[in-house]
Amino acid sequence: MAENEENKINTEELKSEASNTVNQVKDTIKKVDIKKDSVETKGFVMEMFKNPLEKIKEVAEDTKGKYLKYAIIVLVIWAAAKFLSRCFAIGWFWRPYNIFENMWSIGVATITPLLSVLVMVLISFALNKKNKKPLTTVISAVTIANIPTVVASVVSLLTIISSQVSLITIPFASLCSVISIVLTYFALKNVFGEEKNSDFIKKFVLIETLYYVAYIILSLLKIYI
Repeated sequence: MAENEENKINTEELKSEASNTVNQVKDTIKKVDIKKDSVETKGFVMEMFKNPLEKIKEVAEDTKGKYLKYAIIVLVIWAAAKFLSRCFAIGWFWRPYNIFENMWSIGVATITPLLSVLVMVLISFALNKKNKKPLTTVISAVTIANIPTVVASVVSLLTIISSQVSLITIPFASLCSVISIVLTYFALKNVFGEEKNSDFIKKFVLIETLYYVAYIILSLLKIYI
C-alpha cells in the first residue's frame, strides 16, 4: 500500500515537473535572442572545453534555469546536424514512391537528440530520490554533457563533401561519445548530490543500463537514440 502511494506521489510529481518544464522552455524560447545568445553559448562552450568539470558542476547545481537557453541552442544545433546528415544520406537513394518513408526517416533523425536527452533525464529523475532538482536543471546538465557528441555530429557533415572523410569522422565520433559519457557521469553525480564516486558509480551503471534498454526498445521501432 505504501509502495503504491509512493508511486502515485512520484507520478504526480513527474507530471507537475513536466508541466513546469514545458512552460519554462516555452518562456525561454520566446526570450532567446539568436545573435546574442548564440555568441554567449559559443563562449560558454569554449569555457567548458577549458574547464569541463567546473562548468558541468555549475550547470548541474543551477536551479533557476540560467543555462537552459544554452542547452536549447545546443539541442537545435544537434538536431540541425542530424537533419542535414539524414537529408543528404537519403538524397543518394531518393525515390518518389518512398516519399513518406523518407520524410518519416528525416523527422525521426531530427528529433533523435531530444529523445536521447529526455530518456536519460527521465531515468535520472526517477532514480534520484534524495536530491530532487528541477527537470530543467537535469535537461541542461545532460545536454551540456553531450556537447562533444554534438561537435562530432557537426564534424560528420564533412562526409557530404567526401566519403573518405569518414576515416577521420568515425573514430572522432567514437572518441566524442566516450567523452560525453564521462561528462554525463559527472553531470549526474552533481545532480544527485553525491560526493563519493564509490557511492554513485552503481547508480550510474543502472542509469546507463536502463538507457540502453530504452535504446533497444526504441530501435525495434526504428528510432535510434
